[in-house]
Amino acid sequence: MTTNNEKERHLITCRPSASPKGDPKTIEHFYSDSATSTFIIEKGIDYIKVGIYGRNEMLNKKNVGILNTIRNFLVTFGGFLKLTKIQWKALADRMLDSYN
Repeated sequence: MTTNNEKERHLITCRPSASPKGDPKTIEHFYSDSATSTFIIEKGIDYIKVGIYGRNEMLNKKNVGILNTIRNFLVTFGGFLKLTKIQWKALADRMLDSYN
């Protein structure tokens, strides 16, 4: 958290990782371990805003098997088509609701 000129900002960056119950070398996510999602909430004197930024969102093809590769492709392809925008919007709205 930083406070600057009456602004308050919270930033969280997440990265796909291995399942604690699975193989520690296998990423249990449709994106590879180089992908990140950064969530920012900023509150100023007269506003609150949320930003969600995805970076390096590459298909996870490492040691996942054929069925998971197909699933990962479909989910990633849907993301490129902006089909996941509805989910991200809902998450951002919930973050704003919980911050008020």
